Amino acid sequence: MFTTNDLLDIAVKMEKNGKAVYEHALGEIKNKKLKKLLAWMALEEESHQKWFLGQKKPRNPEAVDFSEILPDVLQEMMGGKSLSLEEVDFSKITHTTQMLTTFIEFENDTILFYEFLGSFIQDTETLEGLKDIIREETAHVTALNEMLQAVREANIPEETLSF
Repeated sequence: MFTTNDLLDIAVKMEKNGKAVYEHALGEIKNKKLKKLLAWMALEEESHQKWFLGQKKPRNPEAVDFSEILPDVLQEMMGGKSLSLEEVDFSKITHTTQMLTTFIEFENDTILFYEFLGSFIQDTETLEGLKDIIREETAHVTALNEMLQAVREANIPEETLSF
């Protein structure tokens, strides 16, 4: 049986996973601007993780059972995309633009999941907090897209990455 707490646990895992991947990428690249962006994103992911943990409530025996609808709804929403960077084969990511594109896809998937999660939240304050996180995730996508565009426009030589 899936509960709202189960959905929050998934969100916590996504944020924890994102932070770990961004921190790992920090150790693999030399571009100072990209390092600064990734450090900021890792901190954001940690902040979101803490917020989601704080939203968990004691188990309610009358909680809605999402176990039957959740897998189909998530599959339909994501169109077969992964909600986690754990499934990304980083050995195939060899250049900065590939890494940025991967992170953009992850952040976009995260936004979709949080929008889905929001449809189950009835508490106004919690919903507003989630909307703030969605805005922050959207800012991540914008920052990543700007970095990707800058790399492409400036013809910056691709860094060879090794994960």
